Amino acid sequence: MVGNKNRLYIALYPSGVVGNEERKYHWGFLIGPKDESYPPVAGTRYHVKHHPLGGWIYEEADLRNVQATNNLLARIVIAKIADEDRLINILRRNPVVNGDPEWRCRSWVAQALATIAEDGRSVGTAQLDWGKIERVARKYVRSKTESGRYAVIGDPKQPKPTYDMLEGKEAIS
Repeated sequence: MVGNKNRLYIALYPSGVVGNEERKYHWGFLIGPKDESYPPVAGTRYHVKHHPLGGWIYEEADLRNVQATNNLLARIVIAKIADEDRLINILRRNPVVNGDPEWRCRSWVAQALATIAEDGRSVGTAQLDWGKIERVARKYVRSKTESGRYAVIGDPKQPKPTYDMLEGKEAIS
């Protein structure tokens, strides 16, 4: 769909890896509407996940509420979508690598961002620099952790913390 009002987010989930800061999070993309004033807010998750028997696989899943998916730690707004169909095709065609022990979801996200940037037509206003996104996302989740945001399991339907890199401010605490 060309000319929609959707946003592209980076999503951070706990990876289950302990003692390795680089592998602490599972990374993916979320697409959801700009106007989130009428929850639940439907959206879609795009990511790769590792199955012990099958290796890395691409997955996209429709979400009833893109603000509060299972285990979601935080969302980072990184782009206004200009052509959603084009963007989704980029994500679907982004290579999934098996057989390389250093390749993981983080690698897939970084490559997708580079391809989106090279494409130049799927998103409008955007922050697509993986290094910058990763630094901001890690710092944001660390600050939420230190403030106790994840210490108590609250209502899973409540929106998770969201930082807007386009505006340089927190959108949902």
